[in-house]
Amino acid sequence: MARLRWLALVLSAALVVSCSSTTPARPGPQHRAAALRAIEQRVLDQRAQAIRRHDLSGFLRTVDRKDHRLVHRQRRLFANLAQLPLERFGYRVLAHGEVRSVMQLAGYDAWPVRHRVALRFGRVHGRVVVVGAGPGRHPLPWQLTRIRVARAPGVLGVFDPTMWPHAREVMAAVAAGRRQVSAAVPFSWDDHVVVYCFADHRVLNAFDDVPGGGSITHLGAMTFPVYSAADGTRLAAMRFTVLPSSVRAGQPFLGRIVRHELTHVAIGSRDDGDPVWVSEGIAEYVGARPISRDQRRIPRIAVQRAREGVSSMPSSKGFNGPDQEWNYALAWMACDYIASTQGEARMWQLMTALHAHGKGTPDSRQDPVLRRVLGYDSHTLARRAAARILSIYG
Repeated sequence: MARLRWLALVLSAALVVSCSSTTPARPGPQHRAAALRAIEQRVLDQRAQAIRRHDLSGFLRTVDRKDHRLVHRQRRLFANLAQLPLERFGYRVLAHGEVRSVMQLAGYDAWPVRHRVALRFGRVHGRVVVVGAGPGRHPLPWQLTRIRVARAPGVLGVFDPTMWPHAREVMAAVAAGRRQVSAAVPFSWDDHVVVYCFADHRVLNAFDDVPGGGSITHLGAMTFPVYSAADGTRLAAMRFTVLPSSVRAGQPFLGRIVRHELTHVAIGSRDDGDPVWVSEGIAEYVGARPISRDQRRIPRIAVQRAREGVSSMPSSKGFNGPDQEWNYALAWMACDYIASTQGEARMWQLMTALHAHGKGTPDSRQDPVLRRVLGYDSHTLARRAAARILSIYG
């Protein structure tokens, strides 16, 4: 009997231990947050899969259908994304409730582009769905307005409804510009380009790093880098936008400004660290190159300033300031002078020398480089460029 009682005690103790070991512990805050992120990630995976499959119904199942404004905006986003050539598309839930999209345009982006988006989740009828969506801190055009997409060999054009009637004209200018820039630059480049053309101020006001720190509407066009990550360490693509004013100006101005921007795209990082007048002067030179000399135009202020005399090339810091018309004209004529007296190869040689294998050359140190490559300094070049303005246009 004693042996049986001892065995019973052992079994009883084992049962007590077994019961206590299988009792679920209350999950802590970190565990609950991780579980919620996992649920949200599944919702986003369904959302991304629906976009890749062009499944609108599946996409809208991830959204609060009672919020009609939200549904309308999400329908627009889906229609926009459905037009883009997506090689890769997805979402990732980050810590603190942030969401990052990952998108790569097939044939146009060297790397996937990561972008933070503003999505809020909530429970509707027991299901976790998107209950709020915004464009995020640095919105993309297709997050802000309805887009229409045009395609040509090597060109992807993204337009808003206002500019869509001009799509054929813009696409033709870019297609011709690709060929003309390829013939002008002394190196090979990936000539697959994305061009934006928007009149919608929500899109135009979203551009940052506008030259001169002003509004993009003061420009005719602008080239901008697209990085794979926010830290700017990996360049995914160079894109450019053409403003409505340039489209309305028609030819030959439209072709000229398109070639200017395509030159920046083609050069990419090869002129990083150069004085701004070199980068912009070369782009102006290539932009004007196919136009017969009697059809080339220069601002009146350039002739006036050239008559007043000049002693230096424009500074990089204030290049896109109030005197930008004059600065662009003088930079153009400086490169035009170099090409006409020493050949185009010398102009490209100067760009490379000032780039200095990525180290760059500040304005204050450009003269020794100019003397070595050209045989004279920036002050002499400025005077000769001004004289060329007067000889052609004065």
